[in-house]
Amino acid sequence: MQVIREYAFSSLRRNKYTSSAILVALFLMTTLLSCFCGMVYTMWADDVFLNKWYDGDWHGELFDNSYGRDLEKIENYASVSAVMIKGSWEVAKINDSGRRLYIIQRPATKEYWNSMPEKHSILEGRLPKTDSELVLSKQYFEDHPDAKLGDTLTLPVGNRMYQGKVCLETDIWRDGETFRQTGTKTYTLVGIMDVTTSSAVPAYTGMSYMSRESIAPEDSITVYLRFDPMRDTYRELPALAESIGYEKDEYGEYLLRYNARLLADYFIMPPKQSFSLEMLVVPLMFLVLALLIVAVFVLIIHNAFALSLNEKTAQFGTLACVGASPRQILAAAVSEALILVIPVLPFGLAAGWFVNIQLFANINAHNDIGRTAPDIVPVFGLPAVLPALLLSLLTACLSARIPAKRLARSLPIEIIRQEEGGQKPERKRHKKRRKETGASETHWFNMRSRRLKHVPFAHAGRSHPVRFSGIIGELSANSLAQRKHSYRTAVISLCLSFLLLTAFLYSFSIQEASNELIRTQAMEEEHVSVSISDGREADPEFFEELNQVPGISQAAVYNNLTCAAWVSAKDASPDIQGHFGGFDGIISRNKYSLIKRDGRYRMRTALIGLEEDCFRAYCGRLGIDPEPYFSDPSLALIYNYTRDPDASTRRHPVRCGLLNLNQGQTLEFTEHAYDEDEGDYTFSLKAGELVDALPCADLYNAQHFTLTAVMPMRHVLDISAFCSERRHNSALNINGRFLVDSEGGLSDPQIEKVSGQLEDIVSYYYGSGDYIFTDVIDQRKMIEDMKESWNLIVAFLTAFLAVIGLSSVWAAITGNLRQRSREFAMLKSVGLSPAQLQSLLFLEGVTLGLKPLLWSLPFQIVFMAVFLRLGEVTLAEYLPFAPLGTILGYTALILLVVLGAYLAGGRRLKHENIMTAIKDDTL
Repeated sequence: MQVIREYAFSSLRRNKYTSSAILVALFLMTTLLSCFCGMVYTMWADDVFLNKWYDGDWHGELFDNSYGRDLEKIENYASVSAVMIKGSWEVAKINDSGRRLYIIQRPATKEYWNSMPEKHSILEGRLPKTDSELVLSKQYFEDHPDAKLGDTLTLPVGNRMYQGKVCLETDIWRDGETFRQTGTKTYTLVGIMDVTTSSAVPAYTGMSYMSRESIAPEDSITVYLRFDPMRDTYRELPALAESIGYEKDEYGEYLLRYNARLLADYFIMPPKQSFSLEMLVVPLMFLVLALLIVAVFVLIIHNAFALSLNEKTAQFGTLACVGASPRQILAAAVSEALILVIPVLPFGLAAGWFVNIQLFANINAHNDIGRTAPDIVPVFGLPAVLPALLLSLLTACLSARIPAKRLARSLPIEIIRQEEGGQKPERKRHKKRRKETGASETHWFNMRSRRLKHVPFAHAGRSHPVRFSGIIGELSANSLAQRKHSYRTAVISLCLSFLLLTAFLYSFSIQEASNELIRTQAMEEEHVSVSISDGREADPEFFEELNQVPGISQAAVYNNLTCAAWVSAKDASPDIQGHFGGFDGIISRNKYSLIKRDGRYRMRTALIGLEEDCFRAYCGRLGIDPEPYFSDPSLALIYNYTRDPDASTRRHPVRCGLLNLNQGQTLEFTEHAYDEDEGDYTFSLKAGELVDALPCADLYNAQHFTLTAVMPMRHVLDISAFCSERRHNSALNINGRFLVDSEGGLSDPQIEKVSGQLEDIVSYYYGSGDYIFTDVIDQRKMIEDMKESWNLIVAFLTAFLAVIGLSSVWAAITGNLRQRSREFAMLKSVGLSPAQLQSLLFLEGVTLGLKPLLWSLPFQIVFMAVFLRLGEVTLAEYLPFAPLGTILGYTALILLVVLGAYLAGGRRLKHENIMTAIKDDTL
């Protein structure tokens, strides 16, 4: 083995050109793998960071009522690693004449402030450190211009009272409400929070600090938890809830909440989550890209090592003759690979890290819209370095092992007899070898001479798929056919490089097409939207002004009252009976709101109350007379469908019937939609027309197996007046969905004009914290910015992959031309002119350059078909997004690089001395 190792070192020193080519290939391989692993790790780390920034660093929440007496059990629970506590609300009375009469604030522990997103909402100042320090909503400072940080407020604290009962601190204002003082407290203002509160709640919102020791056993608290190990969260949190005495709800579940997005980043999924093909799109895309990258580099570097071994065929044959075993020959080749790759690794890893820094710097420069969190920080820890390191070593060893293993299996005399071009012995079905091997060189030379003079069509040329007429075309076809084994690796490597680039472009462009089509469909159904919540019934003048805005083709202004309908098993529609096994089959899935009680089924129902003009327009579109529905408050239009959860996809919802219902049939309803609901008001509605469309697209997103009834808004408000306060207040919330008139063409200025008029009306009647207003223009700007960031990543990786593929082509062609110096010298010696040599090389280059496109077409079609199927995109829909220009440009670039490599090699061959090339045994 010592001899083998010494031979490996001396071989590298003697063959500097080949070693340099291998070093370049290894450096490019390590750089790309380092960049790819670093980019994936940075994207994952940034997603984790964003989830913690916006939602907090917690795993599960005890969402039901918890008390200070439970803390000891919670903190001592074996798998709990951190406890974040937020205390109960505290109310302080301020002497204001407006609608906001209180300051309501919640204290939080140090661990909560350090882990939860509220700390990021501090616009100015600092976090509170004592229970007397307060951070307060920016609305307070806007309404009190003289207030500043550092001010102290001494205020009475106590309870909000209504009709002799204590109100919830966050309840809306009621006429006749009073305040009962229980003490006095002094606050010091230390921070301004970027939060707003609806004017329906007569208070400014704030937060303060509390210590763990200050929590009394009877204090109501909200508890957030982190578990160690995190993967047990979905098992440990219900077990903890059971241990502290939580009770299950009507669905057999504890009232808990999970930070599902953060858990999903660590590949921790809910146990009951159903599988869907959409879940495979992104993981499959990265998996395919990773496999293609590894495969491409194995072939690229294998090609470089194959050239190196071909140059040392005689030396390995000599080693085999003097007793070197196949394993030792294999070890020599792998040792050479390791010797070359180890010095390259730190430089390749550093280069990949540097490229990542530049990439994300460009992304951050174009990522101003839609991201309030800090810029993306490139990370390159062990999760990025270790995979890149292992993949680089594995790729290098496999690349050297493949040609070395083939060489090691040959007999010593066969190794010595192989041609310097690295060809395999011809098969028996071709011409038989001459038995006299000593005369093979002279015979080959004579045969070449006769072919050049008489232009016979040899079998190799006839078998080649691409043929050109004339002597040069015949020589080109013969050359490629006879050296198909030498070129096989180069061609496969080029094909895989081409396939890697196209697969990368297809995956991203198909994903973009799918998202864009879904967004476009949603935007076409809703140009402007507004949600209003101020705890008051809307003024009729407000609706009248909305209806008078010109340029609106369709509007849906509505409220929503959640309730439930009681039905029996025989009321199930044929679709429910056939596809789900009746209502019992739905309940058995433990995923939906349907529940069975005393032989009957409680089905969630949404009563949609449309504003009067909107209701008339809706009935007009359906061809229904609206007057009976205004005159009879118990009559409702029924949308008796739900989305089939098994057959529906993101783009193609499939609906199925809910109830075996007929027009005129009476349904029983209750406001008690969930067991925790306090009200028990019941009422009956008569089914009017059974409609097959809802007033706006947003209403189709209701929960599965939800019955929808549409009525005039006035009737829904009258029903809600008899319900519990919570249910009645929810019916006071108003939603508006507007479509801009597209007759004569729809333009952004037209949408902006209508949107501006609608927002002016809404802002006139409501305060800034009472409504949320959006339009497709703002959404499109945010999406375009996000697309620009993704396009930078795609463009960067595309360019990098192109460089890798083209450099491998250049190295393969120049290496093969160097090995064929003797062949071209013999052709020149029998009369091949420089022009003929250039034509010969040109035809070889065109043939070789077109192979990647032709050979990879079947794989491209399969790959595209799979991702189009997963993305629910048709070929016609995908064509506008297809990267045809990039692919055609890359194909042309391949041809140019191949021809350039042949041109550069041809210049060297023209000036090479014939006798020197024929006598050179090392080439």
